[in-house]
Formats: sequence, structure tokens, C-alpha cells
Amino acid sequence: MDKRKRGIALFITLMVIASIMSIIAVSFSYLEKVRKDAGTTSAILQGNLLHKNTVNILKSQFPKGKDNSEKLKILYTTPLPLSEPKSGFRLMLSCKPLMIGVPIGWLDSLDGTVTNKKSLAREVLASVMERYDVQEPNELERLIMGATTGRVLQNEDDAPRISSKKGIFSKRQFYRIVSDYRLLFDDPKVLSIPWDHYFAFTKVDKKTKIDGAYLTPEFISVAFEVPLEIVQESWIFGESTLESFLSENSLTNPYKGKKIFSNKALNAMHCEETYAYRDGQYKMNFDYIKGRSGNFEFNGKAE
Repeated sequence: MDKRKRGIALFITLMVIASIMSIIAVSFSYLEKVRKDAGTTSAILQGNLLHKNTVNILKSQFPKGKDNSEKLKILYTTPLPLSEPKSGFRLMLSCKPLMIGVPIGWLDSLDGTVTNKKSLAREVLASVMERYDVQEPNELERLIMGATTGRVLQNEDDAPRISSKKGIFSKRQFYRIVSDYRLLFDDPKVLSIPWDHYFAFTKVDKKTKIDGAYLTPEFISVAFEVPLEIVQESWIFGESTLESFLSENSLTNPYKGKKIFSNKALNAMHCEETYAYRDGQYKMNFDYIKGRSGNFEFNGKAE
């Protein structure tokens, strides 16, 4: 029976990969046409075209509202190398789950579940700062909350100022805040904290949930006050779910029924594409959530 299951799993894997590759291959014809029509086409324009085609492919393979757990498991563990011999074009697509921790935007959550979401986010932030011995936790929280709410929080004697920008929507944006704190308070440890193991950096709405199938052990540890060693021993990436983990370890879920965690893997991922253009390699990355792309970044020429 085990051999049969492995055979079926392998067949599904090959079918999914073949399907994705066949659809992505369509983009190569467009790229070849662009080369012929405009020999000076920049790597940025080529990256934009690849991004558009990749998002369309993801929409077809991971449609909004569908349970794509098996496909997601394959995509997260199997980077897809693609090539087109005629043009010499090469591309590598790799994706990882996005909602693996608490969304940073929940620090200022204003929807109907504000108490639960905001409470979870602030408890995780406090626990992380304590766990990694941040020297000035109040000051770091002030900087983060200032960016999240759009209100630059001053000391008690000063009136708060309102910023024209509100919200933290990307990891790069968050790390700029962390870098500012490090320079202001000479606390280098803050740069070594794996923040993306605890938080998700993307835009949120009232329907946003945390992925109940692809949480990080670090996030589970601080969110449910479980020693990290215990989580690492029993949490299996892509196989465990939050409910199964809590049940197996005789733990209760204080957030059950509060629309915070999903019961299945979400169609929410962060993807990176590396592609060859002329004599260089270029990178870009973006988020894909429920049929939409966000946080697109062109990272330029790879070293």
C-alpha cells in the first residue's frame, strides 16, 4: 500500500510540474518576439513580462477559494528550473508559504476581530523582543507602531505627529525600521533576529488569516507558549496542521473559532524568479495571494 501511495504521489508530482512547465513555456514565445522586435529590451521589461505571465499561471494552478494543498506542497519543496533551447532562455521559479506568522499589520488591526488579532500580534512582538534580549524594547515597539499606525509616537512630553504613510507592507520596509533602531540605540542583536519566522509582511484585509498548515516552529513556540524544542520535534512542514499539533500535545487553542487561523493551506505565497538575460542573471520577487500579486520587487543583477 505504501508503494502504491508513493507511486500515486509521484505521478501527481510529475503531472503538476509538467502542467506548470507547459504553461510557463508559452511565455518564451513572447520573450523571443520581444527580442526580435527590440534588441535593446531591458532586463526590467523582460522581468515585468515574466512576472505577468507567472501570475497568470499561478491563477490557473492555484485558483482563489480552492483547496490546493497537494500542489502547494510540491511547489514549496520543488523549485522549477525552466529552459528554452532555441532562445537559450533559462528561469528558476521558487515559492514559499507567505502567511507563516502573524501579519505585522495586525498590530493596528481595526476590523471586527480587533481584540484577538491585535492581542496576538502584540504578544508575539513582546515575546520576540524578550526572547532575543532587545535592549530597548519600548523604543523598538514605538518605531514599529509608528510605521504601522502612521502616527510617529513621541515621548510622553511631546505630541504625536501624523505621517502621510500608514502600514508596513513588505519585509524590506520593516527591516529599514529595524536598521533605524539599531543605529539609534546601538543594539546590533536586533539585526540577527529572524523576524520573518514570526511575522508576515504583506497587506491584510478583514478576511486575512494565518496559514494553519505552514506555520514556523518559532511562531508556534511564542504564540502558544510551547518550548521550541518540543515544536521542532513534532511539527512537520507541510504535513502537520495547527489543530493536529495542538491535539497531539494536549494543548488548547485560545483562538479557535476566532477567524485567525485557517484549517487548510492557503493560496498565499512569496515567489522568487531568477532568469538569464544576455550575460547576466537577474532576480525578482513578489507575493501571490488569492489570485493577486503584490510587493513586486526587481532586485537587479544577481552576483
